Amino acid sequence: MKRITIIVCGFSLAIALVALPFQYMEHITSGLGLSLAAVLLAWLGILQRKGSKEDCKRDMQLYSASTMMKVVDVEESELEMWEHQPDGSSQLCHVRTYLPTYEYSVKGKTYRYSSRQSVSGKRDLGKQVVGYYNPDRPDIITENRPGKSVFGGFFCFFGAAVCLIFGILIVTGRMVRG
Repeated sequence: MKRITIIVCGFSLAIALVALPFQYMEHITSGLGLSLAAVLLAWLGILQRKGSKEDCKRDMQLYSASTMMKVVDVEESELEMWEHQPDGSSQLCHVRTYLPTYEYSVKGKTYRYSSRQSVSGKRDLGKQVVGYYNPDRPDIITENRPGKSVFGGFFCFFGAAVCLIFGILIVTGRMVRG
């Protein structure tokens, strides 16, 4: 809760400094407002990056074992969606999805897992894929290998860089309001 208060107050101050600059000091206050926004965005980026790393570490520990899963059933479903056309009209489209049910064994016990990730079709019956599971609870499994988050905090860092560049340009007088 303390972080949210700091972020809300900080961004409010940054917006106020940029939008309502003091007379004769508008370049400095606008630059300070953007610099404050840059610092807050960088801090948010660091927090998101840290959270992404913790999530990755947790997933790596949780799904630390693997086994082969075999597609034993494929449920076909058809969705109807309206698709917007380039001429401004809409057209009803039918989209088919094929959701597999996997079967796998751990220590002689057989489990079933119904996935929400679509496969190509009924021809995937019998296909084998690697599943990653929790050794303490083999019933918790995923077909996605736990991996590191590449973009954790990226957009905050990018926003911080943009704010910092504009802040410097305004303070140095290279970017003046018309």
